[in-house]
Amino acid sequence: MWRVLALVLAWPAIAAAPPQLDTEKDTSAIVQASYIYNIAKLVEWKDPAMSSGTFVIGVIGGSNLYQELIRKYSTKAIGKQPIEVRKLPRSADVARCHILFVGRSDLALMPEIYRNLADKPTLIVTEYADALEDGAVANFVKVANTLKYELSVANARKHKLEVALTLKQLAHRAVE
Repeated sequence: MWRVLALVLAWPAIAAAPPQLDTEKDTSAIVQASYIYNIAKLVEWKDPAMSSGTFVIGVIGGSNLYQELIRKYSTKAIGKQPIEVRKLPRSADVARCHILFVGRSDLALMPEIYRNLADKPTLIVTEYADALEDGAVANFVKVANTLKYELSVANARKHKLEVALTLKQLAHRAVE
């Protein structure tokens, strides 16, 4: 059954990928955007303040990912909340976000971002080795030339996030 769910979750990325590799297209950004959108659908924010208004996805760095999120997901919703994608300045002072992605080029900001968001209901997504141990909730990793995600359930709980079983099962690695 989980293989069917994996196909359903991967479908937007599969459908979005061109039949032939286009060197101008950043396929990693397409897959990352799809993962972020599908992760958002499988997480519950326990903080009541996060269940109204817009669903905010903040992006620091990751210009191609930002463009892909705008292009494919800015007209969609998570539950009843419309999605708003924000390109954030390179700063550790992050305003209210449901999901924050910090790109590889801005890793120097991570220690301060982790400190600033330690008690906030923000799902932090990164793309570097040992990110889960540092405090990220989700992290993109390459496995046999395929982009996947790993997940920290313990870090999700610290941010008052409830992770669906399906999300754990589909992760390349899920840490309790």
